[in-house]
Amino acid sequence: MRNQLLGVVIVVGCLASISGCRTSKQGYVAKGNKLFDAGKYPDAVINYAKAIQKDERYGEAYYRLGLAEIKQGHSSAALDAFYRAVQLLPNDANAKEQLGSLSLQYYMFDPRRPQRYYDIVKKNAAELLQQNPKSFEGLREEAYLAMTDAKRDDAIALFRKAHSANPSDPAVTTALIQNLLVIGQGGEAERLGLDLIAHQSSYGPIYDVMYAWYVKGNRPADAENIVKAKANNNPKEASYLLELAAHYDGVHKPAEMQAALQRLLDNAKDFPQARLQVGDFYARIRNYPEAVRYFDEGARTSKGSEKVLYQKRATNALLAEGKGSQASSTVDQIVEQSPKDEEARRVQANMLLRTGDPKKIQAAEREFQELLKLAPNDAAVWLGLGRAEEFRGNLDQARARYLEALKKAPGYLQARYALAEIGLIQKRPDDTLQQANEILKVRPNDPRARLLHAQALARNGNKSTARSELTRITDRSYSTQAQVELGLLALSEKNYHEAEEIFGKLRATGDPRAITGLAEVYTAQKYFDKALAVLSDGLTKSSNSLPLLDQYGTTAAVAGQYDLAIAQFQKLIALQPNSVRTRLKLAETFTRKGDDSAALQTYAEAAKLAPKDLDTALGYADELSAAGRIDDARTQYQAVLKAQPNNPRVLNDMAYFLSQNGGNLDQALGFAKRALDIAPGQPVFSDTIGCIYLKKGLNDSALQVFGNLAKKYPNYPTFRYHLGQALLTKGDKKGAKKELESALAAHPSRQDQARIKELLGKIG
Repeated sequence: MRNQLLGVVIVVGCLASISGCRTSKQGYVAKGNKLFDAGKYPDAVINYAKAIQKDERYGEAYYRLGLAEIKQGHSSAALDAFYRAVQLLPNDANAKEQLGSLSLQYYMFDPRRPQRYYDIVKKNAAELLQQNPKSFEGLREEAYLAMTDAKRDDAIALFRKAHSANPSDPAVTTALIQNLLVIGQGGEAERLGLDLIAHQSSYGPIYDVMYAWYVKGNRPADAENIVKAKANNNPKEASYLLELAAHYDGVHKPAEMQAALQRLLDNAKDFPQARLQVGDFYARIRNYPEAVRYFDEGARTSKGSEKVLYQKRATNALLAEGKGSQASSTVDQIVEQSPKDEEARRVQANMLLRTGDPKKIQAAEREFQELLKLAPNDAAVWLGLGRAEEFRGNLDQARARYLEALKKAPGYLQARYALAEIGLIQKRPDDTLQQANEILKVRPNDPRARLLHAQALARNGNKSTARSELTRITDRSYSTQAQVELGLLALSEKNYHEAEEIFGKLRATGDPRAITGLAEVYTAQKYFDKALAVLSDGLTKSSNSLPLLDQYGTTAAVAGQYDLAIAQFQKLIALQPNSVRTRLKLAETFTRKGDDSAALQTYAEAAKLAPKDLDTALGYADELSAAGRIDDARTQYQAVLKAQPNNPRVLNDMAYFLSQNGGNLDQALGFAKRALDIAPGQPVFSDTIGCIYLKKGLNDSALQVFGNLAKKYPNYPTFRYHLGQALLTKGDKKGAKKELESALAAHPSRQDQARIKELLGKIG
């Protein structure tokens, strides 16, 4: 019995197979049409494809395939299908209309205006109008092309004809209205617009066109009425009520704004996410307390993932309001409820970074490393790792993490902002310029990117363009910073009067950047007492201002008041126990004072906090050498070189150390030349090569190097000191004395000063 049943199944299967093989191309299309009418578009596509397999030149199948692909949102596949359908059915107006309409969308929505689609639309429209001079689709397509070709009169004439052919098409009517407004035909445009609203009140874009026109024409009552009509005519559209609320916020009518929002809150049936939408609205207008209130209300009445969504929104609002502790508490709740929520864990880690506490920064880094295991291609996680490195002072490592974030997601603008900003810190303005340019391609009017772009230009020496860009930045969030940059620009040009005027005006705001800027103006003119007085006054009003303390210490050090500078830097460290940069400044001040023991201890503390930081590692090595601990210095230099064998600065410093401390001079020369090959044009690297030539007895070569440097950089004391050495070695005591005295007058380092005086004593 079992074998008999099996035989029946085989026979039935064979018959079904034979039947399938006999289905015609028309049969497949007919079956596809039934499936299409039933809304089963994927199955319809399969049948149209089978019809095409039967006959690759079956135009009807391509046309129907295009319609099915459109229904599924597969516009590219639909375009290909319609293109082939028109090739095979050159007289089929329906296929041409579909091809033209879709090609026009591709053309209009691409800001590059691809020529390929322009050509398709142009040819298609001409053929439709040849078949039927009143073809709505043909007229519509030609009208849009005329508009993009800046042929305004032709466009209006064509839109009129298209509107006459099909008065019920709202998009064409709206396009006609927009073009009429451009040429000043407001009366006709307004009549057409109000008529369209009367007959098709659900078409949103026409309200927006009319609203913009009323606002521009200073017709506030009409503007308000049109945005009210949009909301009233479409009572179930939440976005329209939010637009109405935004209008009232813009014209400072808070009661009306709240009433518009209340319409959302009072209708839970139509607007189940009203609290989320209202909270988002308040966050957009920066009323963060109200935003948090609605997010909290939504969280209390929600469960599961919906509750988490409200809590996340509340966290963002609290952070924007500057309430980090409350935000941290909220995100901790989210992680406790949903420990696998990667987004919440990422936010929690970022909050740990903001504390500045080294233990919490380490905890954040561990969390990011765990998240990286779950999502190795998550750019935001790489960004977080970079932030951790930056907070710890490891700028090179931070930059590498930011680059990795950008590699994972080339469109991730936060990584570009981070790279641009770290470029300024590391004095790599070309990097900043590159990243700012990329951001501006996406956000042409972004004030933050504009500011970064201008800062990079200024640091690259393109000061006139930088000044022009800074002057155009009027965004409230960045205008003060732009003014500060203008002041720094004037300072860099030694236009002290202009710089003092800019910073003097800004000083009244209490902005620390203005106060430090004014102090820098006085310092540049060696008015140290005035600079310190400005900073002291600022600190009287804000005793723990970190930027002011930092500048006070820096200015005191430049003025030679080392004890005062040390006191300021130590106060800064008490406020920021893990600041590597402040420790480096403190160490340098100890070195200037001649306290090598304290300098070494401070460098060691900095190295412990940021073992991978290049400034710290090289500063520590240099101080070990200055203190006479040559073997320890050699070990430190070798460790840094092993970690970064192709870093030009490391190669140069190692070369100089070897040349001054009995090292292999050929090896030193190799290091120095490699450094100059990697970073050509660096005068300090050339100076190192000159020092090695001098040690090797190649006096003429050394003289040539130092002579060129002293000529190009006449105010740099080290180059003149080395030129004096070389001249003395050649026996030119008179020339040597002149260069050494010039070097001494240019305020060399403490060590060089002692050596110069020693040489001058020998010359007599």
